[in-house]
Amino acid sequence: MARGSVAADPGREISRLRQELEQARTLLQQIEQNRTEAGSLMLARRLATLEEERQVARGHAVDAALERSRAEAELKRLRDAIQKAPGLQGWLLRRAARKLG
Repeated sequence: MARGSVAADPGREISRLRQELEQARTLLQQIEQNRTEAGSLMLARRLATLEEERQVARGHAVDAALERSRAEAELKRLRDAIQKAPGLQGWLLRRAARKLG
């Protein structure tokens, strides 16, 4: 708008400026809302990924616990077999086991 029309009708200029201010506020609210929605979407995706990774880690922990139980059971069987081994070979095995452990 030309300078002359501002001086001629200041009420109109104030009205126009108020309308532009309201449009700017609306635009800012939309940007903030879109940013929040995008942020929420990104956060939801990240949480889903973390939950999936947690479940995988839990599965690995269960597998590791099972393997440990199996290894401990095998160790117990071997120790029992060494203790029950007959003759000179059994005596040598027991002696070697004592030195190792």
